[in-house]
Amino acid sequence: MVIIYDFDGTLTPYSLPQYEIIKKCGYNEEKLMNRISEELANSKGLYEAYYKCYIEILLENNILLTKENVCLGADKVEFNNGVIKYFKNFQSQTTGVKHYIVTSGIKDYVDKTVIRKFVDGVYGVTFNEENGIYKDIDILLTDKKKVDVIKQVQKDNQETNNIIYFGDGLTDSFAFEYVHSIGGKNVFIATKNESMETYKKLNVKGIINECFDADFSLESKLSKYIQKQIEEE
Repeated sequence: MVIIYDFDGTLTPYSLPQYEIIKKCGYNEEKLMNRISEELANSKGLYEAYYKCYIEILLENNILLTKENVCLGADKVEFNNGVIKYFKNFQSQTTGVKHYIVTSGIKDYVDKTVIRKFVDGVYGVTFNEENGIYKDIDILLTDKKKVDVIKQVQKDNQETNNIIYFGDGLTDSFAFEYVHSIGGKNVFIATKNESMETYKKLNVKGIINECFDADFSLESKLSKYIQKQIEEE
C-alpha cells in the first residue's frame, strides 16, 4: 500500500506555507496574498505568481536565495494533532506501507522538517542551483502535476490501485479525481470551518471516500480508518 499526503493544510494547520524568511521581510499572509493577487494578472497561474513574488521579495530585501535562507524555520514547523506519533507508529510496525509527501511547497524546506525521516519520499518545488544560490524554478509542482507524481510513485512501487491520497482543499482536486479513477481511496482533511464547503464541492462526483477532522492521534477516527485499510490489504 502507498499513502500520499499533501503537506500544507493536510499535515500542518496552515493552508499556505509559513516561510519564516518571508515573514522576516515584513510579509504576513494577508500582505503576501494581496501581492500575489496583483501578480496574477501577469502570470499564467497561482503558483507562477506565488513563486515570482517569493523570489522578488527576497531580492528586494537583499537576501540571497540560498538553501539556508529558504529553509529558515523548517525545523519549527507546527503539525496537526498527532501527526508525528501517527508516523512513528508506522515505523514501529512492519506494515509494508510506503508514505510520500506531494506538495506545491518547496521540497528542500519540507526535507528539513522533522517529518522527513518518517516518510519514504518528498516531491515538491525545486530550484536550479548555481554556486549555492537558487537561480530559478526547476520543477513547479502545480495541482495538475501532482497527478504525474502520483503516477511516478505508482510505477516505482509497482502499485496499480492500492493508493490512499490525503488532501485538504480544491488544489487537490486533480489528485483526488485521478486516485478515484484508478480505484484508490481519497481522504479529505477538514482543518477549518469552511472546509466542509470545500469538501462538498469536491465530492459532487463522489470521489472522496472519507472526511476526517485534522486529528492524527492514534485513537482518532482517521488513524483507525487507516489501520483498518492496512489490515484488509
